[in-house]
Amino acid sequence: MPTIKHILWVFLAVVLLSAATIASVGAEAAPGLFARPSVLVIPPGFDKISSVYGAQLYRKDYQGGTPDFVQLVDLSQGAAIKLLHGPIKETRPGHGAYGGNDARILSRSLQQYWKDFTSSFANPFCVVNGQFFYMPESPTRLPFSLKVDGQIVSDGFGKDQFPGQKLMLELWPGRADIQELTKDALYSSSAPNIVAGLSEEAHKRFDKYVGRTFVGLANKDGDGQFETVLILTTRTARQVDAADVLRSFGAQKVMMLDGGGSTQMICLDKSYISSERLIPQALGVQGGTPPSPKFRDAVQISSAESAPTIEAPSQAEPQQAQVAQAAQSEAPKSEAASNPPDASQPAEPLYNLVDILWVPGMMAPALAFILLIVMRTRFS
Repeated sequence: MPTIKHILWVFLAVVLLSAATIASVGAEAAPGLFARPSVLVIPPGFDKISSVYGAQLYRKDYQGGTPDFVQLVDLSQGAAIKLLHGPIKETRPGHGAYGGNDARILSRSLQQYWKDFTSSFANPFCVVNGQFFYMPESPTRLPFSLKVDGQIVSDGFGKDQFPGQKLMLELWPGRADIQELTKDALYSSSAPNIVAGLSEEAHKRFDKYVGRTFVGLANKDGDGQFETVLILTTRTARQVDAADVLRSFGAQKVMMLDGGGSTQMICLDKSYISSERLIPQALGVQGGTPPSPKFRDAVQISSAESAPTIEAPSQAEPQQAQVAQAAQSEAPKSEAASNPPDASQPAEPLYNLVDILWVPGMMAPALAFILLIVMRTRFS
């Protein structure tokens, strides 16, 4: 005949076993202690206008303004970002900011980049402008670092410029990262391709409505690596606007590339943002190879109805004096009426097993401790 003491010992064992099981479920659900992935969301007003396997282009229009374009590039689906540059006229070894090259590079039109990109790579999707450069010189130089296919093309010359605000986008097959640009970070990185830029706080006419090109990173599966690259291209925005748009899609890290008159974009042979400015460096987005002729895009994006969304920032019209100071002639954007969200993608479940078991899992150790004290007091 079991005693009360025996029953309590059995109950204590069951509680501890339940706690261990819940912890195991949480560990299998995501790396780390209940780590959760960032949710990729299509904010209201953004419509998909073009896509290839692994990459999509979204557009949002504004009343009295110019549109925002955002590319979603899923590196885990075989899509890739290629770092393009013009012909190198001089390598200038030893003249770089970190003792390496400070190359002089010929600038080219974005149309020429697109032509060469389509002839050199399979599944070409888009080309956009890339890094900052020194406009008074031709051939020109890059202020920050560029590494292509394992070779550092240039250290850049801007070692003392924007201290603490220089960043670099590292690109591997299947993943990417953004971290601070330093000599050690550049030369120790295993990434075969690196393009450098600036943080969103850097003073590049940050409060003016001018052309902007920003990149962002998202980790959609919670594995600790960033497999989704987002590229924003817009003719009229402040720096805070550009960064906020990418974060509204789910970006966790952002970096600023060249803007102003350099901002331009061609996708699938169509020019969405044009400029006559020649540029020494560009980004080419390459789609992945679909597993079969009939494929459905596997990018997991929650619709606005099933997951929290962050509305793209309202870019209210500034005062007339600010409009006069803007480098572009277009009026700043004001918020357009929200379009229906993209509901073609499967929604993330509202709750999963880890969410349901979280509370009892956290309470189990405390309950076990209380039972142990009671048993020691009762049977001592």
